[in-house]
Amino acid sequence: MADQCQTLITGGRVVDPRNLIDEVLTIGITDGRIVHVDSEPIPAQRTIDATGLVVAPGFVDMHSHAQNKIGHLLQAHDGVTTSLELECGAAPLNHTLRAAAAEGRALNYGYSASWLLARMIVMEGMDADQTADLPTLPLHMFSALQSSGNWARPASAEQQQKIVDLVAEQIDDGAIGIGVLLGYAPAIDSAELHALARLAVEHDTILFVHARYGAEIDGHTAHESVNELIELSAATGARIHICHFASSNAGDNDASAKKLAEANNRGLPMTTESYPFEFASTVIGADFLSPEILESNGTPASTITYLPGSEQVSTYERLAELRALDPGGLCLIQYYGPDLTAGVDDLLSTLSIPGAAFASDAMPLTKIKGVNEGIAFPTELPVPEGYAVHPRSGSCFMRAISWLHRDTGLMDLSDVIARSSDIPARILATGAPAFDAKGHLGVGADADIAIIDIDEAEARSAPSPVKTAAGVVHLLVNGQLLVENCQSATTATEGGQPILSTAGPTRAKGTP
Repeated sequence: MADQCQTLITGGRVVDPRNLIDEVLTIGITDGRIVHVDSEPIPAQRTIDATGLVVAPGFVDMHSHAQNKIGHLLQAHDGVTTSLELECGAAPLNHTLRAAAAEGRALNYGYSASWLLARMIVMEGMDADQTADLPTLPLHMFSALQSSGNWARPASAEQQQKIVDLVAEQIDDGAIGIGVLLGYAPAIDSAELHALARLAVEHDTILFVHARYGAEIDGHTAHESVNELIELSAATGARIHICHFASSNAGDNDASAKKLAEANNRGLPMTTESYPFEFASTVIGADFLSPEILESNGTPASTITYLPGSEQVSTYERLAELRALDPGGLCLIQYYGPDLTAGVDDLLSTLSIPGAAFASDAMPLTKIKGVNEGIAFPTELPVPEGYAVHPRSGSCFMRAISWLHRDTGLMDLSDVIARSSDIPARILATGAPAFDAKGHLGVGADADIAIIDIDEAEARSAPSPVKTAAGVVHLLVNGQLLVENCQSATTATEGGQPILSTAGPTRAKGTP
């Protein structure tokens, strides 16, 4: 223990699942690290009084597409201190990292190597200049290339090799794992997927996968897709993390969860995550949202809301029009509810899968057509009128705390905090050792800390107007106050640091 520190947090109920702590303690911070955890205080240059509040490890969000300045500020008020884009990922990674560093980020951040963006670059025959002109936010790049015709088609052996080589380059540059948006290109053959798995094993890293099929795809089941990934792990030894398990498996929850449990019992390195909302969000041009697929399984077009137009889609014909006009436009999709195949009880059961993490799947803001046209895209809070976003983008973790712990008692507080911090950090540390110092409050850990008023925790439920969640009183990122007394501290909005994996083995070009 240190004799003195720069910042001391006193009086708070410290909940640190990794270290089995749930008691009132003081925490001392110096140079961005925790140097003191004890019942007794030590001298400090600054003291934060957390009496009556919960002091928790800052939340590690493995799945956030909101990788810009305003996205990070919204997530800060949700208790997030590390925001990662691992499902889609980035390609080229350095293209995205340079832009983030130039703009500044409030939270720690990192990216996987994007298989789908690499696939788009290769299959569309893009040269270096064309690639350099693409948007730097991965989801914006993905949206911009939605209308291209080749990227979702099966690739030749030569094209597959180029895709895998391009993914390998991003891992060598420090990408955290491989992002595999398989559900957006379900026609690809298993050889390409196996090549990615072998690449992950070579580099001792993780596949972050959006499974091939959801629960309501005609002729397929969600647990079939889960089983595909289990078999892939068994055949190759790859560590596989299944993204947004609850939304991908809505309507097939029990069978899919049983498959996952059986895989874990066999010792396969399979993990997963979900967010605590009944509805999802993605681009309206996604393959699995085609009118033909929805109509074939009896899903009404009205389960989709087109965000730029604030429009609940009325017919399959209208859905087809919107997909043609704006395939990269963001939408909401209702998956759970009283009139749907899956009820809220199914969602709660899936959220309770042992060892599963919480992850937001946060989305970037989208502009509402015809409202405050011409205003500059916001980079600071509050968000002006004229924007919409799935409320999970700034309320995932406060909803978990308020709904799953405080209001229903489904989970104890330590479990909610573990799923938000310790569990994701442990998953990620297998491929990126920097995460050993995150997700907990032990001496030597990074001083990423959320101080929360549980009684005041409140999530947002509507996509517009865009507001922050309530409940986070103070938030420290690398020891610096980003949220102070429930308000953004303007002095620390660019203190986030990039997180890279350690360098993996160099892979020779052309190696299968």
